[in-house]
Amino acid sequence: MLSSDRRKFLGVLAALPLAGCGFTPVYGTDGSARTLRGRIAYRAPDTPEGFRLRTRLEDRLGRVEQGDYLLTVQLEIEEEAVVISSAQDINRFNLPGKATWELTEPGNDTPLASGTAETFTAYSAFGTTVATREAQDDARDRLAFALADLIVTDIIVASAGR
Repeated sequence: MLSSDRRKFLGVLAALPLAGCGFTPVYGTDGSARTLRGRIAYRAPDTPEGFRLRTRLEDRLGRVEQGDYLLTVQLEIEEEAVVISSAQDINRFNLPGKATWELTEPGNDTPLASGTAETFTAYSAFGTTVATREAQDDARDRLAFALADLIVTDIIVASAGR
């Protein structure tokens, strides 16, 4: 019983610095993410990674065919051999990815916000050909999801300043 009261007190004490700082949760009632939800249409490359990126963007910001805004994304994904064995077999790959994005109003070429998101994933090439291919596909999916999350974060930060 005593530890429960202590936890409540510590929780209130931890929240006090945020009470007067003007902090507003982006997914809260008046948050900038909520005002963008369902208002952005997406244009991504016609590739498996582009499909995954678009799916993640729709999960985070809502799905719409024609929105108030258009988000155009260009993807660049490379594959780098990282670990090469003494037998000259490649055992691990890095997949660095870069997504260049631009948020515009349809019919207006002037971007409201733009940026570049960069990250990487990796996969192991040990095992069978099928296992390696599945690991590669999974790494590409994870990369597309991570890039989409970075784009959403950048858009939310940009919209909070408006």
